[in-house]
Amino acid sequence: MTYSQYRRARKLVHQCCNYENGNCLALDDGEECVCVQSISYSLLCRWFRVAVLPLDEPLAAALLYRKEQKRCAVCGQPFLPGSNRAKYCKSCAVVIHRRQKTASDRKRRAACGQLEAKRP
Repeated sequence: MTYSQYRRARKLVHQCCNYENGNCLALDDGEECVCVQSISYSLLCRWFRVAVLPLDEPLAAALLYRKEQKRCAVCGQPFLPGSNRAKYCKSCAVVIHRRQKTASDRKRRAACGQLEAKRP
């Protein structure tokens, strides 16, 4: 985990339902226990990994699915593909698919003569 990823994960720790004043309620057995996820550069807490980390999708993809990630062909950001054919992240896919549909429609209209100006 890089330092920037650690900082983002540390901010997420505060949203955990077991986190209270720097201590973990799940590990509490009568005396206070420091939340291990807030002081570690790795994913130690199973509850954090399952319930809290998915709140930040890019961070979850970067930490949990490193080998399954692809890089977006437009912006270069890593993303978790939904299929083996995916080339674009979600934000770029909307723009690219809109452009492709527009080009396809324009080509189809040109082929059937709808775009030609008919002048007498």
